Amino acid sequence: MIPRYWIVVLLLAGLFRPAVAQPFNIRIDPFGQGYGDGALSVEVSNNGNYLVVASVPFNNGQFYYSSVVTSIMLSPLGEVLQIDRVVDPLHATYPGFCNSIVKRTDGGFVVGGGNFTTDSMDNWIQRPVLYFFDATGAYEEQVPLGPDNQSWIGRQANQTPDGGYVISGEHSATEGNGLDAFVIKTDAQGNEEWTRSFGGQWNDTGNSIASRMDGGYFFGGQYRINSSDAQVWVMALNYMGGVAWSRTWGGNFQDLNPHVVEMADGHVLISSGLGHSSNGLYQAYMAKLDRSDGAFIWEREYGPVGPEVIIRSVHEITPFGDLIAVGRTRVSNSYYGTLFRTTNDGDSLWLRNYQYHDSLVSNASGLFYDAVPTPDGGFVAVGSAFSINGIYTQDVWVIKTDSMGCIEPGCDVITGMQTQLTNMKDALRVWPNPVQAGGAVQVELQLPDGFKADGPLQLTVTNGLGQLVHRQGLAQNPRPEVLEGQLSSGLYHLHLHDNTRWIAGAKLVVE
Repeated sequence: MIPRYWIVVLLLAGLFRPAVAQPFNIRIDPFGQGYGDGALSVEVSNNGNYLVVASVPFNNGQFYYSSVVTSIMLSPLGEVLQIDRVVDPLHATYPGFCNSIVKRTDGGFVVGGGNFTTDSMDNWIQRPVLYFFDATGAYEEQVPLGPDNQSWIGRQANQTPDGGYVISGEHSATEGNGLDAFVIKTDAQGNEEWTRSFGGQWNDTGNSIASRMDGGYFFGGQYRINSSDAQVWVMALNYMGGVAWSRTWGGNFQDLNPHVVEMADGHVLISSGLGHSSNGLYQAYMAKLDRSDGAFIWEREYGPVGPEVIIRSVHEITPFGDLIAVGRTRVSNSYYGTLFRTTNDGDSLWLRNYQYHDSLVSNASGLFYDAVPTPDGGFVAVGSAFSINGIYTQDVWVIKTDSMGCIEPGCDVITGMQTQLTNMKDALRVWPNPVQAGGAVQVELQLPDGFKADGPLQLTVTNGLGQLVHRQGLAQNPRPEVLEGQLSSGLYHLHLHDNTRWIAGAKLVVE
């Protein structure tokens, strides 16, 4: 039985100014085959669409790929415009790691990743690969790099000032056991120009690479100092891959692979998760390092300590402006996608968690790998949504928010609310909409069977400027309620929430 709450809203006339951003929330199973899908990178195209690059297993009846590089082009409203995939019957393919899309000068894209297969002895053979896509997201070609008889894993690619590309990753150690990090530089067609390897006696990895405005590169990886502890590792390389400076840091517990970007002032910004125990507890972390020697300019930790908490990627929103970071947080038995905004000095402005929910599954897990600013001032974040109870498999998850991280504009005025449930928009129905000034509006609340609120349900109304207009508690037992709101004509945002979670929202137009 679906509980219903009826509220009568009395409205009066006036003026307002609408919000610009167009938030949306979608889950995509690109080929409908029920395998484990995950989006790792997103980029805004020259015409304002969003290219999402994902790892999506695919079975064509003859070959089973454990991974296939897949491109998904979305409109600014979240409409799927095109889906394409890399077809390689000899290899499985994967799109590197987070934030590995390069936008070409002709409007096309290059994705840094890799492929893999096995030899006659069932040994893994892996190569870094540059995948080329046109401006619509259609697959063009792939260029394998590195040796063709070893295990080289490509993680992230970036553009170089001369129009070429640079890709980082790790490979089997040239001497002894373990892994060494590598960086490969190519020309614009993907022809290799040089290769450099770095590392010590343990497993060392190369997670991220960024071009420097002075012609060199910033490298980010994980350096293992002993068999039980790995630390954050950042290097500045010159244009030929020579080491200008290198530093590792962290505590007594394993720290996670960092993501590196060059900031507008030329310094390097890193994001990661710092270890807080020997059993997998981490805290989200960012630091800014001086470009000349790697000295700390600032470092910050964010949010709670928890299992596998990490910032996957971070971007500068505008030159010398704020920062937008994305990752995951563990809450009870679920992962939440996390998006948060800071000042240029790393001071937190807001932090929001997102928990996936739809008609098939409630309280699902989800996590983000990449997020970028959008032309309307908002953000688009990508990752995976997956069930914690096996009802459906892992799918691509894309969320578009406004500048405050809200799925429905105005969520930021709700105090105490940090987590937003997604895909529960139908829980809040409003009619007639639009409504004439002074007319009565019915608001029907339909919550799924078994839904448990965290404290009393409340309805908060905000105007187009994001200002609080009205707030009223909702009775847990169905009964008619009257909300007498002095609402001027314009657009309003209605928010259903409890003590800690935004549950659903709706727009209301008063004429």
